[in-house]
Amino acid sequence: MNITISPIRPKDREQLVQIIKMQKNFLKCEIDVAIEVIDATFHPKEDYRVLAAAEEQRMLGFVSYGPIPMTENRFDLYWIAVDPRQGRHGIGTMLLAEMERRLSSSKPVHVYIDTSSTAGYQPARHFYEKNGYEVAAHLKDFYRDGDDKIVYRKVI
Repeated sequence: MNITISPIRPKDREQLVQIIKMQKNFLKCEIDVAIEVIDATFHPKEDYRVLAAAEEQRMLGFVSYGPIPMTENRFDLYWIAVDPRQGRHGIGTMLLAEMERRLSSSKPVHVYIDTSSTAGYQPARHFYEKNGYEVAAHLKDFYRDGDDKIVYRKVI
């Protein structure tokens, strides 16, 4: 595979929306917000950043992130998703590594990731831990009863 990672362009939108909709663990409200973040990336007043992994013109996955307002060198990773047909090929790891490379500076940068405690998000939690993210907070029943918010953090 000859995979490139670069900022998204408007012409990538439809393929990225399809990748979002293919995620089995995303709820309808999560799909809507993920699409909003993709769309907001194209408006200069927003500070969302989205990188996409592609092979030629075919989108394989994306990562969206941005600075946390009123902080210094603190960023949220909002979404990371890979086409399920491309899973287990290291694309998610490549996207995460490229985001971290672009964020690295002479000062420490903190990256935060919010995720769910439900069983459907176990692969995501394992992925974050495998890539050096540690649990920074665990908020019980945050999203709904029985669905805790787990916040991961990594200093790069």
